Amino acid sequence: VPIDNATCYPNSKMPDYQCGYEKTLRVLVAGLSGANVLLLHGSVHGELTYHSVQAILDDDLAGMVGRFMEGVGVNRETLAVDLIEEVGPIPGYFLNKEHTRKWWKLEQFVPKAADRLTYPEWMQTGKKTCLDYAKERMEEILAAHKATPLTPGQEEDVERILDEARSYYRKKELISEGEMATYRESMKSSNYPFG
Repeated sequence: VPIDNATCYPNSKMPDYQCGYEKTLRVLVAGLSGANVLLLHGSVHGELTYHSVQAILDDDLAGMVGRFMEGVGVNRETLAVDLIEEVGPIPGYFLNKEHTRKWWKLEQFVPKAADRLTYPEWMQTGKKTCLDYAKERMEEILAAHKATPLTPGQEEDVERILDEARSYYRKKELISEGEMATYRESMKSSNYPFG
């Protein structure tokens, strides 16, 4: 039975350190408590705003938490007792063993928007942050993706649905006047809906 736990909504208004720790802790606790539907889709500001760079970071977060939730397989093959006996104690070396290389690749998640360079490589390539990598990945995806345009009627339907939702949330006082003003301002952005 799918169990959703809507806790991954950060208070942070943009992809930053606060957004990262809020989402990570919330989604990890939700997963550990038994939820198996964890929503990570680029939201910031308590679900009131979408940020396309955050969606890339959320993809990595989902992969890391998913890998963590799988746990570590412990069986005869993964324990590799024979290999431990063969290599022995210090100065024994496992990194050049086929078994180590095979399981090293399987037992970790490699994020796509993280810096994994050595310090000199990082300095030489412009000191990029995870936000830089995520933005590059977002731009690659957007450049390669060719969406089928909506018809004028479909665009009108989407706007009508959004207007109804805005009206509903304002009447229920679930969006403050300040939040609504910020939302209206972001809609005027030349980069709307990507704020």
